[in-house]
Amino acid sequence: MPFIKQEQWKTFLDDFSKRNHSRATRLEVIGNEIGAQEEGDFLPLVGVSFEPKGSEEGSVVIILGGESVKDPRHVEHLVEQVERIAPITGGAGLEDGLGLEDRDGTKTLLIFEQLPELPENTTSGQRASTRT
Repeated sequence: MPFIKQEQWKTFLDDFSKRNHSRATRLEVIGNEIGAQEEGDFLPLVGVSFEPKGSEEGSVVIILGGESVKDPRHVEHLVEQVERIAPITGGAGLEDGLGLEDRDGTKTLLIFEQLPELPENTTSGQRASTRT
């Protein structure tokens, strides 16, 4: 997995957010002290940003969830003291997610999910009966 150079983090994450906006995600945090924890499942990506200055200097913020009143789901995850950032790519070279590692070795994985599709071979005009 190729790591992104720190001086490119802001530009890379801005572009990554634009390319993958609204894709369904799963957010996992894996660390020695906390084990593996899942923070969000099938939430759309709003954005990922690097904070180069201020009180959160060196941190990355991952924002997931609905962007309207109709979809109130929302997760904001802060990764402090980020040491490494790498895209997760699949076999076809497409982005499957993003990996981050902080100073303590805790890994945060933002994985893109495939939403289930409805079966194509449904019979139109007929309703399934549950009566016996």
